[in-house]
Amino acid sequence: MTHGHRFHLDQDGHSISVQVGRPSDGIEVLVDGKVVAYRKGRPKGAAVLEAELPEEPPRPFRIVVEDMSGEPLCVMETSGSRFRMPQVPLWSRPDEPPARRKPSVRPLRRLRRILRRL
Repeated sequence: MTHGHRFHLDQDGHSISVQVGRPSDGIEVLVDGKVVAYRKGRPKGAAVLEAELPEEPPRPFRIVVEDMSGEPLCVMETSGSRFRMPQVPLWSRPDEPPARRKPSVRPLRRLRRILRRL
């Protein structure tokens, strides 16, 4: 696990992300874009982080990150259920180039007006 990995899951209206860095960086858990749990470094085997969903009353959950032969596996445990969190890329590559806008007609009109005056 030398590179960074990100896992993401939408659960009960909340966006839950887990970012796993290099072994020296650590693991952070984000709920709705806010860091709710952090662990410096990674132990060998499994790392368990506990946090709460911002509900009324707050609902606790656990994140288990396990090193499976060089690739991390991330599982969310909440209310007696386990959900495997899919890995998502740290950056997205656009599938197609951005659409080009058609050139405006106004510069051509302006150029024609200038040429008529000459």
